[in-house]
Amino acid sequence: MKKTINIFLIIFSFAFLQNCEDEQFESSLMYVAFGDTTYSTGVDVGGSTTIDVTVYTSQKVSSDVSFNVVVDPSSNAAAESYSVPGSVTVPSGSNEGILTVALTDTNLGIGINKLVLKFDNVTAGFGNGGSTTVEYVQNCTEVTGTLDLTFDRWGSEVSWEIKDALGGTVASGGGYSDTASGTSTSDTIDITLCSGRTYTLITTDAYGDGWGAVGNYTLTIGGVVKVTGDSSLMDNGGTGSISATATFDTN
Repeated sequence: MKKTINIFLIIFSFAFLQNCEDEQFESSLMYVAFGDTTYSTGVDVGGSTTIDVTVYTSQKVSSDVSFNVVVDPSSNAAAESYSVPGSVTVPSGSNEGILTVALTDTNLGIGINKLVLKFDNVTAGFGNGGSTTVEYVQNCTEVTGTLDLTFDRWGSEVSWEIKDALGGTVASGGGYSDTASGTSTSDTIDITLCSGRTYTLITTDAYGDGWGAVGNYTLTIGGVVKVTGDSSLMDNGGTGSISATATFDTN
């Protein structure tokens, strides 16, 4: 019986010491991380705003510690639409720092603009807690316009699309019906876009010989002609699909 008790005490002592060592090791770890994986906000048309991104260290620091912050290449937000400080400081006696990111309504596309932030060359003695994403959209004020198209009998060769500043397609059409020889087709499409943004109209002829002598297109917003063009811009002699591209704004 005495031998059994001694064995139990030895096992218990080893387990207790092991747990103490584990706790001591865990408590000595230092790392820095963003407070959330995602931060979200909106930017008014023609306006600007700021958003505070919280940074935490695993323990309070005994003196001010700064951490370098960079924008990850995976971000899809227009570079002109944000300003990110190169570093954030966790002050002495605290485990929290604030990184204030400035955002502006410049070249924002429809949809979510994603700004991925990460730590770079983390201060010695700290582990890297990963990245965070600031997602922001333009608080959209809608404008309406019309796209007028005229093309020859080969409607199946005709297509068009409007892309936002991020390359997302916000409106498109095409694949019209072919008609009888000597005829043409006209179409008027109502479009809705956001004010104060930049877009691109792309018109395409799949065969590459244009939309015929009658071919033309006009994009009008608020009574102002933003884009106009004719068939010659999509004619490469029928050697394959060709597009005409024009950038416009909704100011």
